[in-house]
Amino acid sequence: MSRINSNTVNIAITGVGGQGVLSLAEILAKAALESGFNVRVGEIHGMAQRGGHVVCTVRIGENARGPIVDPGSAHLLVGFEPIETLREIQLVKQDGCVLMSSHVQHPVAVSMGKAEYPNHKEIIKNIRNYTDRIIEFDALELAKKAGSSRALNMVMLGAIIGTGLVPVTKETAIDVVRTSFPKRFEQINVAATKFGLEKAQACKK
Repeated sequence: MSRINSNTVNIAITGVGGQGVLSLAEILAKAALESGFNVRVGEIHGMAQRGGHVVCTVRIGENARGPIVDPGSAHLLVGFEPIETLREIQLVKQDGCVLMSSHVQHPVAVSMGKAEYPNHKEIIKNIRNYTDRIIEFDALELAKKAGSSRALNMVMLGAIIGTGLVPVTKETAIDVVRTSFPKRFEQINVAATKFGLEKAQACKK
């Protein structure tokens, strides 16, 4: 996948409150700013602190005048969880890319037995109604490998860079990660970023 040949890259990031979606959007935006690009960030979330659905948008480029990513305009849809990805699939462009962690985090309704979680094959089938460009792997597994499940969002940051769809280099992303966390968490978050980047690059091949 080559970088977008347009003046603006639209990214939508979705997940569950507590997974670090908002922090990911902020760090990605900071990395884009460090790279010299105009950036707009938007937050659309409900009960983020209670495991509710969370959506953030990041627009990078000279034509990014506001944070809104309209349906059918996201070059990249980043999902921290399969069903949360499917909830926002309408945002992705017809030829856009979906970057998704395959680890399942059951919504409250499912945990309480009031709803059923869809079959994974059915989720993928529905995503393919919008795009065949899917990069999928277990990001939580890589976060744990890096040293903490809380580094999930940095795995996803690295994977975003690894898609090649955003104008941010690996070096810039890692520099921003180093300065965005307390020193004691630096090694874990840098490792998580590298793992995500390498995984996304491998999945593209």
